[in-house]
Amino acid sequence: MKVHSLSDNTYYWLMIICCYNEINHNWSAQELADKLVLLPEKLKQQALHKRQLLDKQLSITGKLLLVHLLKNMGLDKELSLENLKYNAFHRPYFDANVDFNISHSGNMVICCGTISGKTGIDIEYIKEIDLDDYTDYFTENEWNHINQSHSRYDGFYYYWTRKEAVLKAIGTGFHTPLSSVDVSGESLIYDDITYHMQTLDIGEGYKCHIATTVNAVNVGLLRINV
Repeated sequence: MKVHSLSDNTYYWLMIICCYNEINHNWSAQELADKLVLLPEKLKQQALHKRQLLDKQLSITGKLLLVHLLKNMGLDKELSLENLKYNAFHRPYFDANVDFNISHSGNMVICCGTISGKTGIDIEYIKEIDLDDYTDYFTENEWNHINQSHSRYDGFYYYWTRKEAVLKAIGTGFHTPLSSVDVSGESLIYDDITYHMQTLDIGEGYKCHIATTVNAVNVGLLRINV
């Protein structure tokens, strides 16, 4: 995969587009209201059910990035947030030849989409945790790589985001045991489908990976203010 930073509207040659945003301040009540009005009622309520303001901001930002993504892919005239549906594993989708995925952690939100195959995205803010609590989530091979990393935390989040991105591309998320997939290679096969993984450099202090069923694709990164 090749990753390109984008600054204009010439995206049609790209197979995957990723829009991202970093929340750098607490929204005022007016800012929150102004952004909520852009969402359909069901998604408004989903965001408002979040207890913390940051959680509300992350939820809303993810949906607004999806709006920008559809526009940049030339699909905004065909699809809207009102068309969103959810599979049995609560993964959102459209009844159309487009796949997308949203992830957020810390203050960062990213939304990726493609009209070629399936995609999954995961971003994690690197923080200290008790790694012993996650022993059962990784294969022996993955733990060997993690323990040999310059920083075990860096290695942990590297493989964690790869694993989550793949499972989100598959469409099952945590409903599939994390230890059932080994992401130590550049790709893996699950149910006879090959998933390719790529690191995305989103921001300092974060690990981010994208997984896709299409190999050797061009990925466009676009920072959006919502």
